[in-house]
Amino acid sequence: MERAPRSVDAMVDAQVQRWLAERQRVTKRPATPPPVVTVSREFGARGAAVGKLVADRLGYTFWNRELLGAIAAHARVDPSMLARFDEHHPSILAETVSGIIPSVHGVSQLDYVRELTLVVRDLVARGGAVLVGRGLNYMIDPGHALRVRVVCPLGQRIQELADRDGISADDARATIEEADRDRRAFVHDLYGKDIDDPTGYDLWINTGTIALETAADLVVTAVRARFPQVRTATG
Repeated sequence: MERAPRSVDAMVDAQVQRWLAERQRVTKRPATPPPVVTVSREFGARGAAVGKLVADRLGYTFWNRELLGAIAAHARVDPSMLARFDEHHPSILAETVSGIIPSVHGVSQLDYVRELTLVVRDLVARGGAVLVGRGLNYMIDPGHALRVRVVCPLGQRIQELADRDGISADDARATIEEADRDRRAFVHDLYGKDIDDPTGYDLWINTGTIALETAADLVVTAVRARFPQVRTATG
């Protein structure tokens, strides 16, 4: 009898629980851990889908929603308490200067940033991970990561979101533009960087013209070319 597919929430929780278990074990980390892959993406460009394919092909762990789960687990709070800060505005700098740090049940944006930094530091020290979003291409030493930016023409993203969610093109456009604006502000506030600056990445991929499978092939090829020690899960 065929087993029912696991829910996304269950898979996210399982990944986080594996990470927690690994952290509790006393293990010697490699002197030179495998590199990681960071995936920055426009909303609707399907960058996370590309990242998941890359993780599967390289035998890497995959961290998208899982990152928020790991941050919450590390901070010992419910993920919903941190979700409002995850790749969202307002400005951390402005809040710090004004002395007003908004919080949810005592959890602030600065708490989120601190926990994100600790979790990512641990994942990079272990290596072999695909990390999606959150401007991590600016947090991680470029010498240990292949930094990818996934984009797609706005018109195509609008049409695909409208078709998927059964909404008008105007509503789809508003959703996409707000999400892109939020991510752009998040990266600028946290790192002082322009998310669209091409020098912040090693590889740009346009999923408007390149299929997801091909996009994943390109990323894997780039990882292996830059880091020859990497081998795919299938060899």
